[in-house]
Amino acid sequence: MTGLYIHIPICISKCRYCDFYKLTPREWEDVDLFIRCLEIELKRLPKEFTPETVFIGGGTPTALEPDKLAALFECISRSISLSNVVEFSSEANPGTLTPEKLSVMKSGGVNRVSIGVQSFNDKALRLLGRIHKGDQAVAGYHMLRDAGFDNVNIDLIQSIPGMTPEDILNDAHTVAKLGPDHISYYNLIYEPGTPMTHDRDAGRIIPPGDDEEADNYFAVKALLEGEGYGHYETSNFCKPERPCKHNLLYWQGGEYFGCGPSAHSHWNGARFGNVRDLQAYCDRLLKDEHPADEFERLTNEEKAREILVMWLRLTEGVDLAAFERLTGTTVDALCGPVIEGLIEEHLLVRLENRLALTANALFVSNSVFSELV
Repeated sequence: MTGLYIHIPICISKCRYCDFYKLTPREWEDVDLFIRCLEIELKRLPKEFTPETVFIGGGTPTALEPDKLAALFECISRSISLSNVVEFSSEANPGTLTPEKLSVMKSGGVNRVSIGVQSFNDKALRLLGRIHKGDQAVAGYHMLRDAGFDNVNIDLIQSIPGMTPEDILNDAHTVAKLGPDHISYYNLIYEPGTPMTHDRDAGRIIPPGDDEEADNYFAVKALLEGEGYGHYETSNFCKPERPCKHNLLYWQGGEYFGCGPSAHSHWNGARFGNVRDLQAYCDRLLKDEHPADEFERLTNEEKAREILVMWLRLTEGVDLAAFERLTGTTVDALCGPVIEGLIEEHLLVRLENRLALTANALFVSNSVFSELV
């Protein structure tokens, strides 16, 4: 399976925890120039590239006005073949949704929307620097359903400072009651240089401890599973037959192109990332230069280890036969002694023709992965 990611580097404002590359409309007004340069990049993709998944992220795609959003989708359809696409996702912010924008997205081919709620708790939303309130998130979800979207994801963040276990379960109850097809439940990460990280380092906010985080994680997991959601990846839950195909592509070693500033690609054994600067991105494309400023060619072993670690994020584990077909090696040839040690520590388990994280390892998966790369 192959995929296409498109990065929209525009946000109405910058959230206090986020380090994704983005600019506010005050910092960048020329959306037309960005779309023109994005079209140049898209048209340079290999002629044989016909993605099966498309994911538009950011930034905030729905920060674009309806006419600019329509121009974006026209640019995409002019530039690449969408004939094989089975899942076309776009991110959306509850504070920027309108029926007109959703109509444009649906007409443009979007069949799955991921709405960045993060929390329904207004105090937590203010701390995160989100532009919406909890009731707007609920209204935005219903707006998506009214617009005819039958595949909707809600993003939530756990471990927000100041939220009690009761607050966290209230978020989980609220999202379960809404009944989206997919729920992403991410841990809050303190990225270098962000306002949240500065506040933590200065002692202005105090994150919950590891034990409290783990208790909250497993409490939410139990609640969502009790509501019929399958826990199919460490941070993701879905109703039957509703996993995110685009993310499965990443987790199972698929090939993809990323377009837009700061977007990353993996194609034919090479990994490369575009410059993290919108003006430089546009300047390079207008000069017929490549927008990438990072390039790495992985060895077969490096790529196999990367696939192993990503695939282990899935709770069903790695299909060992499929892994061997894809990489040309076995997990035992790659790192057998390390795997056996992790099995003895009850962090990994072999299940027939699969290798998987144990339940105990779900919340400390990064420690397991560090042993395997």
